[in-house]
Amino acid sequence: MSPVWFVIIAGVSALIAAPVTRAAGRFAGPLLALVPAFLFVSLLMQLPDLPVGTAILQSIEWVPAYGVSLGFRLDGFSLLFSLLITGIGTLVVIYAGSYFSDDAKDRGRFLGFILLFMTAMLGTVLADDLIMLFIFWEMTSLVSFFLIGFKHEDAKARKAALQSLVVTAGGGLALLGGIIILGLTAGTFSLTEITAQAPQIATSPAFPAIIVLVLIGCFTKSAQFPFHFWLPNAMAAPTPASAYLHSATMVKLGVYLLARFDTGFGEYLIFYAPLMIFGGITMLISAYAVMRSTGFKAVLAWSTVCSLATLVLLVGVPGEAGVKAMIGFLVAHALYKAALFFAAGQVIHSTHQYELARLGGLRFKLPITAIASLLAAISMAGVPFFLGYKAKDLFLTAAFDGGSWGMWLTVVALASSAVMTAVAGLAALKPFFLKPPYGEVKLYHNEYYGMALPPLALGLLGLAIGVMPAPAWNSVLIPAMSALYGSTIALEVHAAPSLGLKFLITLALLASGAALVWFWNRLYRDPDNVKANVVFADLGYGAVMGWLDRAGQVTARLLQMLSLRTYIAVTLGVSTLALLLALTGFSADMISAAAAEPVRPYMAVVLVLTLIGAAVAAFARSVLISILGVGIVGYTMAVVFLLNGAPDVAFTQFTVETLSIVILLAVLLRLSLKPAPQQSLLKRPLALAVSAGFGIAVGLGVLAMSVLPFDRRLSDFFGEASYLEAQGHNVVNVILVDFRALDTLGEIAVVAFATLCVWALLRRRVKKEG
Repeated sequence: MSPVWFVIIAGVSALIAAPVTRAAGRFAGPLLALVPAFLFVSLLMQLPDLPVGTAILQSIEWVPAYGVSLGFRLDGFSLLFSLLITGIGTLVVIYAGSYFSDDAKDRGRFLGFILLFMTAMLGTVLADDLIMLFIFWEMTSLVSFFLIGFKHEDAKARKAALQSLVVTAGGGLALLGGIIILGLTAGTFSLTEITAQAPQIATSPAFPAIIVLVLIGCFTKSAQFPFHFWLPNAMAAPTPASAYLHSATMVKLGVYLLARFDTGFGEYLIFYAPLMIFGGITMLISAYAVMRSTGFKAVLAWSTVCSLATLVLLVGVPGEAGVKAMIGFLVAHALYKAALFFAAGQVIHSTHQYELARLGGLRFKLPITAIASLLAAISMAGVPFFLGYKAKDLFLTAAFDGGSWGMWLTVVALASSAVMTAVAGLAALKPFFLKPPYGEVKLYHNEYYGMALPPLALGLLGLAIGVMPAPAWNSVLIPAMSALYGSTIALEVHAAPSLGLKFLITLALLASGAALVWFWNRLYRDPDNVKANVVFADLGYGAVMGWLDRAGQVTARLLQMLSLRTYIAVTLGVSTLALLLALTGFSADMISAAAAEPVRPYMAVVLVLTLIGAAVAAFARSVLISILGVGIVGYTMAVVFLLNGAPDVAFTQFTVETLSIVILLAVLLRLSLKPAPQQSLLKRPLALAVSAGFGIAVGLGVLAMSVLPFDRRLSDFFGEASYLEAQGHNVVNVILVDFRALDTLGEIAVVAFATLCVWALLRRRVKKEG
């Protein structure tokens, strides 16, 4: 199956989610989950066609004039991401169907959003054209906004959704700027070709701007300092969205794009140094914040920020060690963190309790969830014979091989690993195996199998890969590493841990994590301190948004005069200045062109009539007379078209002008309008100057256009293509209904809406009179 079909099938499933949910009811989750499951199996079937170091490329022309195409690329790395998206997506859809089992109204809407998000994610990771990648990238931000704010009646959810959209979409604009500059510099938007031209692009003066803009876009999406605050707030979303968007897939988009750019630009200091610095800072901040958080999902959210920072930092590590560690940690984190979020959702759904500190003793009430949570937490802690252990082992190897950054890497690696071990212990032990501090936790319903089995499947998968690592590593993970590194990577993976320094460090980290769990009650005791909660950055966001709001109010007071005449005068004045500035170099040529123009008497008559109509419109006291004056100007324009070989345009002008006058007169005769206040004597010279200046500028512009050589390329194209391609003899009609069909449709819509408005006004007036 070609890559484009994966995106198309996912998109169709999002469109049919609502009707399928209405028809299938509670079975909608498992039924719709067949789509991502089918895509997952289809992707696995692509493995034989993707030997290490190869890729399936597909390109469909989209905007060839600008070098933009629907380019798709399926290689080891995009295949790995696609498998995570569809595999975890299958479990999320099943989980969501059960999560909303008592809420039929919201079930279909939520499943539609989840499948639409899966479409956007697949489109992003399979895109080879950067413009197409950006479109899907922004689509994930938009769908994420709807999912975070799904409980739209909740003010907290609305605020979090708006915050995520402002941050990620703002970063998206920076990314778009970087993509455009990069495409213009490289002469292509193909990511494959850009990577191949990396040494030449790096010599361009625009290279620093490209890197800075791309880093801003990636940092906002993956919640890196100073944009790290939006992700914990996004936990206002329903738990299935948190598990899918904000742990397993979407927030890793920034990491995905950074890794793609690292293939070509990873050796340049301007690229990898910010990754090491900001990734390390984010790790330390989030490690502090996670130990000061009390909410179940908040603890997991801050640990996700720390994990994303780990991935960003590993992208910056040079050589094979960084690639191996990044891929290993990427997969391990996706499995255990999605499982833990699933488990948290089951606990919150069953107990209606969000605070981790108030939970305990649920292992017998929610037994499957307890086992799943324990398996995921063991993998997260890095215990041998689990996937998480191998990921931590590769992480420590990368830290020790970090070259000049080795000390920085080692410090942040050890600090964050100890905290992540503690989070694993808190997520598994506190709700299920420790004694509840405030008495027995009330259970509102038993665990739903649709919510308990998905985390169990992920927990068992992490154990299976740890015990039997060869199939997964050799068929999926190592090809992904090789695709990023640019050449074949060799890696021997064994189930049993190898004794040595790294094993001893792992044991020490497990012990330190256990100590942090023991002292956790003392650490979170003052939750107000956490409102450095978002460790300064959330406060900064609020300050910036407040400043923008105040700046908007000041700007509105200065510019919103509530006077249509003022707005028109400003618009015409600025336009006049812009035209005159643009025409500074045409003076001599325009004079000679005007002198060479032959005198046509009939045009003099038309000019006189035009002047008369303009004078009547400007100086008439009656609105009706002014409309008639404007109509005279319109009719004389139609005569100009007619006398210059454009009878069809003249006929259109006659028709439009007649209809405009009739409609306006009909409205004015039925509506009682107060006469406009007369302008003061002081303002009349200013109005005259603006009007005269605008007229002179437009006249000079027309003369300037007559001086320029006429470019016949469009005329020749339409003349040739109108009959051969559109089968039409009238070129103007063919342009309107074929080449400019959408524009014409828009114009018709505008006229139709205006007609409806006029009809409504007249109808209302008739009713009042009746």
